[in-house]
Amino acid sequence: MGLTDEQIAERLADENDDGNEGAFVIWPENVRPLELFLACRTQWRVGAMGGVLGLDYQGVAAVMRIKRVKDQEAMLTDLQAMESAALEILNEKK
Repeated sequence: MGLTDEQIAERLADENDDGNEGAFVIWPENVRPLELFLACRTQWRVGAMGGVLGLDYQGVAAVMRIKRVKDQEAMLTDLQAMESAALEILNEKK
């Protein structure tokens, strides 16, 4: 969503908010859902007029199999919460 993999890794590794602009902390229970969300970054469906429709759940299911996600139902719930928030931002009129 605008960050390189390296930038994401740097921010995930930063456990302390030391005043750096853009730094954030991920709670331990959210690390796996975030990793799945980032792994699905190429699975977005885009409409004919360029609007983002949402994640392609067939692609998401494939990613979950590859990543060997055990509780897929719970992970999908977490992923959908992030998807909903991302859709608001991705489809903002500028």
